[in-house]
Amino acid sequence: MSEDAVDRNERAWRIVDARGGSPGVFNAAVSETGCSALRYAAHGIMAGMRGGVGLDRRLLAKGRVEAFISVLKEMRDGGVGAFDRGWIAAPVSLDKGVLPVRALGEKGAGGDAACRVVSRLLGELPVNGGLTALTVVVEAGNLPEPVPINDRLDPLLPTSVAVVGPGSPLYHAGLFAVEARLDSGVRMGLLPGLETDLRGPLLPLALYNLLDQKPGSARGRGVAELHLRVFVEGLCSVMRRNWRSAEQFPVSVSTTLRDFLGWFYLGRTPRPNEYWPRLMAASAALDRPEARIPWRDPETGRSGLRRVVSFGDIPTRPRALDDEISLVVHLPPGSTSGPQINRGRLRYWGSKSAPAYRALLALAYQWFRPGVTRVPGPGGNGWVQSQDPSAYEPYSRGQVVELCYPMSIKANRRELAARAWRVIRTLEAAGDVRVVGQRILPPLEDLAVKVM
Repeated sequence: MSEDAVDRNERAWRIVDARGGSPGVFNAAVSETGCSALRYAAHGIMAGMRGGVGLDRRLLAKGRVEAFISVLKEMRDGGVGAFDRGWIAAPVSLDKGVLPVRALGEKGAGGDAACRVVSRLLGELPVNGGLTALTVVVEAGNLPEPVPINDRLDPLLPTSVAVVGPGSPLYHAGLFAVEARLDSGVRMGLLPGLETDLRGPLLPLALYNLLDQKPGSARGRGVAELHLRVFVEGLCSVMRRNWRSAEQFPVSVSTTLRDFLGWFYLGRTPRPNEYWPRLMAASAALDRPEARIPWRDPETGRSGLRRVVSFGDIPTRPRALDDEISLVVHLPPGSTSGPQINRGRLRYWGSKSAPAYRALLALAYQWFRPGVTRVPGPGGNGWVQSQDPSAYEPYSRGQVVELCYPMSIKANRRELAARAWRVIRTLEAAGDVRVVGQRILPPLEDLAVKVM
């Protein structure tokens, strides 16, 4: 058995053992997607076989997988739920192996929940390539693996979720995804007024406009969009040591609803009738096709669009503040490094000013230029943020508008640029940026040595 198969099988068991794991596996297994994946795996058992040694053994293994698929379909058609009790693992025959069956007696007295029996037997059923049927179901269902939440106030943001356009000096640097503003507009079917390519780096423009009624509105003066803030918090909540896992398969992070709401409602706990509609709207926005992030795997050359952050479990019962809410994160390939942010300041501006929030988020990426704006620290001890103004390019009218109002199609760009500079000056007064002429620099506190 290969090391890769061992790792994938172990991951599948970690998902089963996590909270809510076996019900999720059960629902994935009885679904059409799960049964189809198992059917494909069963055919793979015989791949390349033309008789000879091992043929009988492979036929037996294939038959047992197909028998299990039949039981799963019967459970689905019969309306069996994950927590229906009265199920046991029973040896049916040599050809069919051990299958989930109803225990004898009224309502299967003495049996266990269907989800636990099915999950365990899937984990003991081999398919091809050293994988188990459990691994096949978990991967076909894209089930996330729970990982510890990152609650640091100075987390890293992966570069792979930000995009640059042809006007950026980082266009060929390989740090960011490459996308033109026109591409974003075509993907959304909107924005005919945005005639120039984005420069960036900044988050894909679709994320800024998911809830707008009017295409390309400035969305100017209130709090930042909740779906965008949830997206960023999801990125921050995955520790860097788990980025590689989160590229290959989705991971989930959990916290209490009370703490989650504290990220967005600073210093107070909102009532359900206040937060619930916004939470549902943010969830729907992140599930929209436009929210998917463009990615390209530098190792394989494959590319696509990926849902990077979405909601997992959302508690609904009354007085649910101490129940857990989860976010699912599936990072694009290439998430090897990124800027360090001040999460507390970002949360503050998210609750005060949408343009300021967008600007700080974009600036974090635009200040991340290893070897230019990020330089070796004293004695080679990590990296520091350069405070040399010449390391930073001056911001043109279009670039400062892009920081604060990336989706605006307002005709008067001079007026919009003046508004954007007022936002930057507000950030400067609060100590979150430094302004030298037309250049925007990090605050002096960022001189501290930080390892990339």
